[in-house]
Formats: sequence, C-alpha cells, structure tokens
Amino acid sequence: MRADAAAGRFVRPGAGAFAHHGEHFDISGRFTTPRAPQGHPVIIQAGESDPGREFAASDAEVVFSKYNRLDEARAFYRDVKGRLARYGRSPDDLRIMPTATVVVADTDEEAAAYADEITRAQVSPQTALAHLEAVWGRDLSAYDPDGPLPDIDPEPESLVLKGHSVFRTGRAETARRWRALAEERGLSIRELMIEVHGGQTFVGSPRTVADAVDHFVQSDGADGFVFAAHLTPGGLDDFVDRVVPLLQEKGVHRPDYTGTTLRHHLGLGPERRAGRASGNAREAS
Repeated sequence: MRADAAAGRFVRPGAGAFAHHGEHFDISGRFTTPRAPQGHPVIIQAGESDPGREFAASDAEVVFSKYNRLDEARAFYRDVKGRLARYGRSPDDLRIMPTATVVVADTDEEAAAYADEITRAQVSPQTALAHLEAVWGRDLSAYDPDGPLPDIDPEPESLVLKGHSVFRTGRAETARRWRALAEERGLSIRELMIEVHGGQTFVGSPRTVADAVDHFVQSDGADGFVFAAHLTPGGLDDFVDRVVPLLQEKGVHRPDYTGTTLRHHLGLGPERRAGRASGNAREAS
C-alpha cells in the first residue's frame, strides 16, 4: 500500500517491525512512520583516540576533526582513511570535516589585526584557566593566568571498561606538548591558551582565504569544513558573501543545492557513487 496522506496511511500493514536483544537492553516494537528519504540518518562521530578512529573507519560517515593545521590534518586524514579498506569501505564513504573559523577583511593586514583582536577578546584570563583545568583535571583558580604553567602534573585520567581500569594518555600527552611550547616561546597560561585555542583557521582577504581553503582540501587535509562563527549573528556573512563566490569560480563549491537531504548534500551513499564524475576538483565546503 502506498502512502496516502489524505487517509492518514503512511506505512503498509505489517511493515516497520524492529527488535534488538543484547547485553544492555531488549527492545521490540513497530515503527509508525515511513523511512526517511535519505534511508538512514548520517552517522557523525567526533574523536581522535585510536578506538575513535577505528569506529570512524568501521561505522561513521562524517568525522568532526579538531585538526585545522594542515600537517596535523593530513596525518589524521591519511590514518583514518587508510583504515576503511579493512571494513570493505572506500575513502569516499567517509567525510572528514574539521571545525574552522574565518576572519575576512579587505586586506591580509586588516584581517590579521582583526583576528588578533577577536582572539584576545575570546580568551579572557578566566577562560584561559578553564581551558587549562579541562586538561589538568584540577582546580587551578589560585594560579595567575599571566604567569607560567602550573608546576604540578595533570590528575591521572582513567576509564573503567567492563571491570578493567584503562588509563588514558590524552591529558598527559597534551600537557607535555603544551609545556614544551610554553617553555620554548616563554608563554604565560593565557598566551598559551590563545595560541592553542584562540587562533583563527583562515585569515586574510577574500582571495587569500579562498585559496587557503581550497589548498587545504586539495592537499588531503579535509573533505570540507564545519565553519564556526566568531560572532553571532553575522559572523560568517563576509565568508558567505565574499569567499564562497570565489570558491564557486574555482569549481570547488556547488553553485546550487541539487538534492533535498543531508546525505545527498554530503555526497554520501548511492548519490555519490552514481553522481559526480571522477577527476573533478573536490568541493571545499
């Protein structure tokens, strides 16, 4: 039976049954709505640990990456994409999309000055300590944000999985890198947090930003970006109005939407395999 909106019938009788009987829960029932046009929701994952990368390779369709420096981004991209084959997947079955910020002005110099102003406004002394506490796992309110890093190590980080205590090295490794950077450049806590958290990804004139975004993608640093605005509302207006047209001129940004689902917009699933011809420049955003 076909869907009949007038009669209020959307699922044929007997369709939509589901059941799951597992270690953690048992559930069964029947769906009362039809399947979504895109088949199933896009599976989006964030995580840089080795298990997280393995999950991305086996099941995810989009990965939110934190790597917006090209060398680090390319290493992450190669590692995760290189794991897909063992699960019978191709590199085009997964989109790697770092979070990115952008500051656009008439000239590179004006954009750099504005970006510095934005960064220092966003990373206040209190914010700097909060960022540091997230890694140290300790109350650091007694420390001076304009002073050196704490002379104590981070609190050990552990995770209990099925009765086994698994110690993770994320905090210790991050703290080691931050301490080395701070000592090398003589940075205070706030200056360090501005360096590692506050920097804008793409800064410059519209042409400079368009070229940088395109280069990042064509160099296998990403399949696209999740752009975050530094101001709300209007923080991405200059990017949309002044940079996107240049990306469209390059042929790396679609001129119009041709589908109706997120899956189609991302080029995932059957639309991707039957769609774009090979050899075209990859879309930058």
